[in-house]
Amino acid sequence: MTVRNAYRHAAALTLTVAALLPMPLVSATAATADQGATSAHLEAGDPSGEALRLLAQPPFPPTDLSLLATQAYPAGPPMQPAPPRAITVSELVRQLNTTLKLRGRRAVEEGLAVFQSQQISAIVPDLNLRAALASLASSPAAGSIQTVREGLVRRVAFAALPNPSVIAQTFTAPHGQIDIFVNQRYRYEDFRLLGVTLSHETLHQDGTFNNNEEAISATLHTAYYGQLLLEQPQLATSRTELARRLNTGLMALLNTRDDLGRQRLTHATGNVLPGTVPPLPSFGAAYLGITPGGGTATDPTSTPGNANLDFYLNAITRTRHTGAAFNTATVQFLDHHQAWATPSQRIRLAHLLKLRLPSRPGKHIPQGPVKMHPSPATDGLAWRGSGSGT
Repeated sequence: MTVRNAYRHAAALTLTVAALLPMPLVSATAATADQGATSAHLEAGDPSGEALRLLAQPPFPPTDLSLLATQAYPAGPPMQPAPPRAITVSELVRQLNTTLKLRGRRAVEEGLAVFQSQQISAIVPDLNLRAALASLASSPAAGSIQTVREGLVRRVAFAALPNPSVIAQTFTAPHGQIDIFVNQRYRYEDFRLLGVTLSHETLHQDGTFNNNEEAISATLHTAYYGQLLLEQPQLATSRTELARRLNTGLMALLNTRDDLGRQRLTHATGNVLPGTVPPLPSFGAAYLGITPGGGTATDPTSTPGNANLDFYLNAITRTRHTGAAFNTATVQFLDHHQAWATPSQRIRLAHLLKLRLPSRPGKHIPQGPVKMHPSPATDGLAWRGSGSGT
């Protein structure tokens, strides 16, 4: 398949900025969106306003490059995927129980039902990938499970992908279905991280693709990853290749905020990957591109949405939304309505990623002590679509 055709017929995940630079699920209601929130999201907010004042400061730079992708920060140690290990049904069931019990009994029941389903096993035969799908139960990404149940996905499997840098690709299949292939390099990664990957790929359902689709899908899966870390903070410091790539995206999203500390998508107060060259003006710019003036570009095209998009969007924004498309309107909606974490939770995530916060509100955040070696060819972040890599 040519690169041109791959862009038309596949969707993929990657953490590379350079490639993007100028270069029946029922419609969710507000109530169902609430049910799709992880337990960490329900925590109380920031009554004193201190967290929001911290977030109003310039983007937080990293202090530990071993947590981040070398595409963005090449001075970090080499990245390695999780090493081979025995993966057993009993261990996966134990971990699923541990993960899902934080979301309630219904989440545990739903997740185990997914993992043990004969129908889903035929589509997702690999134990680790099936646990990944099951881990999305009672989360903002739970629509992925329904997407598989409704027969929209023909198969999900590990495979050797044409581009070895790709994490996963979604290809159109006969009869309106899709195939999702995950790079076999990530066969032994934690299933909860693979679940984040599947939550992105199942948003691509019709073979069409544009930059808005990637920007929106990446925002949703990164927001869910943030919620997942609030439940399972140890995942942030596992230092596997997939964790580091997800961490890099989350850092960029956390740093995409306005001068009032509000979470944004296409507006920020500085380089959201501090120390990298060229600077990235926002999380959205990794997918939408950068204007000649250094701002976030827009994509005037639109691709069709789906029920999974509506469900995910409602859960992350805590709104009632139906009929959303992958277009500028949805990008702008996410720019103003993300509600996946409170200010105090966003500060907690910054600490988990070992970002440097100011010692007190109003104090400028220095760019050290990380020694960085930015390069004009530096890859930063992007969950690229259509045949590119994760």
